[in-house]
Amino acid sequence: MFSLISVIPEVEKCVLYLVMIVLLCFSMRVLQEYPDPVSIGSTINNAKGLDLFINIYSVSMRRLYRLCLSHALLLLISLYLGFAATTVSPATEKEILLQFKGNISNDPYNSLANWVPSSNPCNYNGVFCNPLGFVERIVLWNTSLSGVLSPALSGLRSLRILTFFGNQFTGNIPQEYAELSTLWKINLSSNALSGSIPEFIGDLQRIRFLDLSRNGYTGEIPFALFKFCYKTKFVSFSHNSLSGPVPASIANCTNLEGFDFSFNNLSGQLPSGICDVPVLEYMSLRSNVLTGSVLEEISNCQRLSFLDLGSNMFTGLAPFGILGLQNLSYFNLSHNGFQGGIPEVRTCSESLKFFDASSNELEGEIPLGITNCKSLEFIDLGFNRLNGSIPVGIANLERLLVFKLGNNSIKGTIPREFGSIELLLLLDLHNLNLAGEIPKDISNCRFLREL
Repeated sequence: MFSLISVIPEVEKCVLYLVMIVLLCFSMRVLQEYPDPVSIGSTINNAKGLDLFINIYSVSMRRLYRLCLSHALLLLISLYLGFAATTVSPATEKEILLQFKGNISNDPYNSLANWVPSSNPCNYNGVFCNPLGFVERIVLWNTSLSGVLSPALSGLRSLRILTFFGNQFTGNIPQEYAELSTLWKINLSSNALSGSIPEFIGDLQRIRFLDLSRNGYTGEIPFALFKFCYKTKFVSFSHNSLSGPVPASIANCTNLEGFDFSFNNLSGQLPSGICDVPVLEYMSLRSNVLTGSVLEEISNCQRLSFLDLGSNMFTGLAPFGILGLQNLSYFNLSHNGFQGGIPEVRTCSESLKFFDASSNELEGEIPLGITNCKSLEFIDLGFNRLNGSIPVGIANLERLLVFKLGNNSIKGTIPREFGSIELLLLLDLHNLNLAGEIPKDISNCRFLREL
């Protein structure tokens, strides 16, 4: 049964207080009808005094009982008025949705064709209502709608999910949406929104999922955006034109499982404490202008499954130590200024499929332990300063599709064992110091497209 509390979270305390008062009134009624003469009599020495005490007791309890009921009635009236003030009728919600439609300048697929006054709004395309008939979700994705977001949607006080990705909305998120305290999912990715990311989103304490990627947002990521993010699980601002630092306040999101700030112009260093978030699994900062060392911070991320720091200006030692994390599947440090060697890989995640450390300043030999990563499908170590020879054990990576090693100082010969990697598609060994001929066994790689 859909409860009042789930519809209007703002009156939860009032409901609790009302229940407490009703229980108190009930208790008084019981005491009025069934006083305990034994306990009372133990303090009274004569029957006349006992009768007088019980009469006074009964009158007092009746007065208290009436007073209690009057307070409960007043609270119930206040609760009703609060409910009426914070909700709108389904008929009013229809008017709100029609106002939203009125702000649409182009609907190429007629996605809002059945949004008409004569229809039930719960039957509108993309609209979903709760059992009480109030709008709970609006999901219109890849419909190419053009126009601006209507401020009127702020009147939908039961709205939990707002999904408009894959449209052509312009402008920004209206300030009035700060009133949508019930929202827990906002997906406005792949639109044409612009301006600064609204700070008021940080006041929406129920947000679990926030995706504003692939828009035209500029300016810095507001520090206040992660003020009350205790329930937030995923945030994406990728493919915008954001600048400034990664806000340190993101560490406040103690339930954050992933964030994607890739393809922006973010600068500065990785904030300390970013990996103090205990459940963080996904981190993408690809294609920014971030600088400094990441070794210490990233080494504290013990649950990562996806790490993409590619195409930045990071320096120092690379965080190869996390290759042994149990769930790590994607590891990209390419196009940075990482230095030093690749340490021996003693343990490797069984899930690791993608390993890219190309275009850095790495030195030394390719560790033999990399062959312990049996699930690898993609390896790119090109454009570094690696020396030594190609580990023969690479041939044991039966799932390998791409192996790129070009533009290093590798010597020796091409291992004939490469011919046993049946699924190999690309073998890049150009611009190395190799000697000898290409082994005939390579012809066994029947899917090989480039050598």
